[in-house]
Amino acid sequence: MAVAATKEAKKRSQAQLLTQIGEKYLNEGQASEALESWQAATEIYRQLGYQEGIIGTLINQNLALQALGLNHLACDTLVEALKLDADAKICTISSQQSTESLTKPLITAIDKQKHLPVNLFAWHNLGDVLRLIGKLDESKVVLTKTLSIARQMPSINTSEILLSLANTEEAIYQQARNKYYEVEEPDFKNEIVVLIQEQALNSLEVYQQVFQVSTISPITQLKSQLHHLSLLINFEKWLTAELNSGNQQLIEIRNQIQQQIQPSVDKVVKNSSAFSDLSATQLVYAKLNFAQSLSQIPEEQLRSLALEYGQSALQTAKSTSNLRIKSYSLGTLGKLQPEKSEAYFVEALNLAQSAGRPHLIY
Repeated sequence: MAVAATKEAKKRSQAQLLTQIGEKYLNEGQASEALESWQAATEIYRQLGYQEGIIGTLINQNLALQALGLNHLACDTLVEALKLDADAKICTISSQQSTESLTKPLITAIDKQKHLPVNLFAWHNLGDVLRLIGKLDESKVVLTKTLSIARQMPSINTSEILLSLANTEEAIYQQARNKYYEVEEPDFKNEIVVLIQEQALNSLEVYQQVFQVSTISPITQLKSQLHHLSLLINFEKWLTAELNSGNQQLIEIRNQIQQQIQPSVDKVVKNSSAFSDLSATQLVYAKLNFAQSLSQIPEEQLRSLALEYGQSALQTAKSTSNLRIKSYSLGTLGKLQPEKSEAYFVEALNLAQSAGRPHLIY
């Protein structure tokens, strides 16, 4: 009996170590290695029959799959973690399947499960992945329901779930914008103009709610501030284009949005110490996000700041083995410095060729 207990304790320690190694790999931008570590940890937990360990490591696997851009596989992994019906085609994009036929079973499944922190974390991740694969209505339903339950549990910080919900609201806004350019019928186009405004303002409001959560961490605050700024700039550009095409009804709302842009920049700069708390990969994407936003504001001082952040992101990217973020950093700097764009392009191409990565070369 004592020998069996010692064996089990050793296996559990091994799984915990593999989980920690996986976290280290992911923070360093080595998603493939992180996935292998977490798959090995999941296998050990299966042998032990330890359900919470299985769920936790499957959630981790999903994070590695997302980092690799394998969002459908990440979705399937979360369906397995949550023990959802694999035949329900939750992760399948189908034009024939109505949104309601999926959202109702999802709400029922959330209600039926024990409201444990690990389960809510899995649902939170599923909401994120559903957004990434384009199932925006389902993402919104899952995140809204998860947030509602989390608010009743004092041990759970709701700011991250709120941020995910705001990101989904923003994705719905972007979807409406894309639809606007595909439509020619005037009445339908006018309806979409109203929808775009409502959705943009709703998204901005949810980002504001994130800032108001008392337990918000500096990292979550920074992520939300970056998204908020990016959305303000994007929405202001669309409003300006509409005004230029003759829709003068939008002038007041455009002016209101313009007045919020500089204060939004100032908030990110004030919270800039939080950049150093991010993992290498997150740091690169966050700094490039900020650089791209700054570069779109017609002020010379902010353009210089954009270049600083872009170059800083590239230095961090070069310190990792992640070719994707190195390539993305070079591409972004090429946009920030058109006069040097060819040199950045050649460097990115050489990098991809030396690593034998055809998709990056393409």
